[in-house]
Parts: sequence; C-alpha cells; structure tokens
Amino acid sequence: MGAKPTIRDVAKSAGVSLTTVSYVLSGRHGGTTRISEATQERVQAAAKELGYVPNQAARGMRRGKTDLVAIAIGDLEWPWDRALASAAARILPEHGYQPVILLGEGWRRFMLSGGADGAIVGTLPPGTLLDLTVGELARRGVAQVVISDAMQPAGFDVLAPGANSEATVAAPASDALEGAVKLLLDRLAGRTIGAGTTIAAPWQFRP
Repeated sequence: MGAKPTIRDVAKSAGVSLTTVSYVLSGRHGGTTRISEATQERVQAAAKELGYVPNQAARGMRRGKTDLVAIAIGDLEWPWDRALASAAARILPEHGYQPVILLGEGWRRFMLSGGADGAIVGTLPPGTLLDLTVGELARRGVAQVVISDAMQPAGFDVLAPGANSEATVAAPASDALEGAVKLLLDRLAGRTIGAGTTIAAPWQFRP
C-alpha cells in the first residue's frame, strides 16, 4: 500500500493551489475568497478518489477547536463503560460534537496532543488521588469530567458513582450516564454548576 495521501496530492490531482484545497475541504464560506463550484467539485472529487482524510488534530490546532470529545474507558464489556459510550454517541452529535471512544491508556497521548476539546474519563482505578494527565489538562484549561470516588475537583469536575454501591457493577439505566455527558457540555459551553443543575442519579456532584 502506498503512503497516506496528503493535501499536496489533492492539489496536484485537482490542478489547484494548496490554499484552494484547504479552503474547499475546510468547508469555509464567506469572506473575500471566491472559488467556483466547478473548482470545488474538482477538489472534492480528487480528495475522494485519492482517499484523502484530513488530519483532525492539525485542523483542530489551526481552528483552536476540534469539535471532538474523548471518552476514555477501560472495557466495553463493563456495563458502565458501555453505557457511557452509548450516552456520548447519542447526545454529543446533537450539540455539534463527535465522540471518540478510547480504550485503555491511549486517551492520555490523544488528549495531551490536543486531540479533543474535552474528555470524560472513566478509566481511573479506585484510590487515584490525582492523575497526572488530568492535572496537566486542567492546567491547560481543558474541560474534563472524571468518574471517580477518590479524586477531588481541581480544575475539572468529578462524578462519584459510590464505591460501595451495587450500581458500580450492575447494568445502569439507559440514561444513567447522561449526567456526565451533559455536565461536560456545560463546561464546553462555558457554563458552571449552579443552583438548579441536575446530575442524573446516582451521581453526586462534589462542589
């Protein structure tokens, strides 16, 4: 198999400049730049034919926003992790975000490289007092919701399932983890927790 096609390959195939390809594939509109429909169609056809896929991380760095949310989980066979992934997949697209489900430790490098606008972290083992990755992301101002019974909020939000609760092992209700997703959406929108904010049971927000 050949190398992954680049934006230069698309520009060469379509017979246009790199700037034109970037403008067309980014979906930007308005401004002073005017590109004919024929040229746009040629660029899009070239990208499709070559199988070009934009580098989401690089694009996010240019825009300052990725429109992605990382969902860090340990095992899709675990009912709570599966419920979290399902809730994220159902709710986030309605608010303009796409979930990226990350199993195991991969979320750390992904988030530290600026891979997503925010994260819901559900993989921290019991007894974790402060995760270094969570702490570093908090210092950067990245929105995070951490599911943990031991950690305390420190520039991020904590939802505690209750270490001794049967809810941590039994299959949750279909909407039990909506609270985690909606809490992160509030943070991404710049809203803070205040009177009247409801977190889906059995979560208890720690102020």
